[in-house]
Amino acid sequence: MTFEQLDCFIAAVECSSFFHAAETLHITQSTLSKQIMKLERELDLTLWDRSRRSAVLTPAGEVFYKEALHLMSEYRKSLATLEQFRETLSQTLRVGTLPILSQYQLSPRIHSFSCLHPEIHLSLTEVEEQELLNGLEQGVFDLIIARKNMLDLRQITFSPLAEDRIVAVFPTAHRLAGQTAVSVRELAGEPLLLMPSHTSLYRFCIELFTEQGIRPTVFQTLRAETLIGAAEAGEGIGLLAEESFRLFRSSRLTALPLTDAPSLSIGIARIKKKRLPTAAAAFVRTITAQTYKTPYKETHTGKKIQPQ
Repeated sequence: MTFEQLDCFIAAVECSSFFHAAETLHITQSTLSKQIMKLERELDLTLWDRSRRSAVLTPAGEVFYKEALHLMSEYRKSLATLEQFRETLSQTLRVGTLPILSQYQLSPRIHSFSCLHPEIHLSLTEVEEQELLNGLEQGVFDLIIARKNMLDLRQITFSPLAEDRIVAVFPTAHRLAGQTAVSVRELAGEPLLLMPSHTSLYRFCIELFTEQGIRPTVFQTLRAETLIGAAEAGEGIGLLAEESFRLFRSSRLTALPLTDAPSLSIGIARIKKKRLPTAAAAFVRTITAQTYKTPYKETHTGKKIQPQ
């Protein structure tokens, strides 16, 4: 028994004519008749009564028609399932990320995802903040790894991966360096070294001062590694993410957490209104299975961060 034979049989029943059934299937009437006769021989049953002017179903044919419909329904379900599987095999997942994977130990998790899902081709691209947001909005990326404070959470679904905090970076001889934490108000009037003005960390720090009615004295805006060098030279107090300090730390600097600054959350973001593809859902499940937290215990007063 073949599915081609079942198709011919069902078409003949539903068209009430071998001629019209053959036209529907785009085959000759002779081919259709041969397929049905092969089916009858295999089943050892007469499905059609051909003794009349027009062939009609026998009682056996009536019973088999219901079975044939069921078989074809299950066959089409199987084809649909296999088609979905083929789509998965050829899926490409496009993920954009800030250049922060090593800071938050995300590379091993991403590698674990690739090992668990070899059928999914992961395209991972590091870009800066605005390109990252534009890429998500324009469909260049299915998902992005970003800081929460970058995002419009009315439009974006955010799944946290890691927590961080802002620290103030001083030369070890600075008057504030002996404390265990520092407040935004204590930094009023100090020359500040901030991340570049186009970054969310820059805006985050400016807002800390603005919320307390303080106009910050921004001396320079620099990338993290350059900022740390400027702080070492005594050009000002640096404000940056704690994990960035740990990455570029210097024995000549001390970093203190800000007591009145909210935490920084890093995670996976996606557009709320868009359907989450199977590959993207698998990525989110795998990567969020374990949340990374700073090794320094965060309290109200904070804890002094010693370079290692």
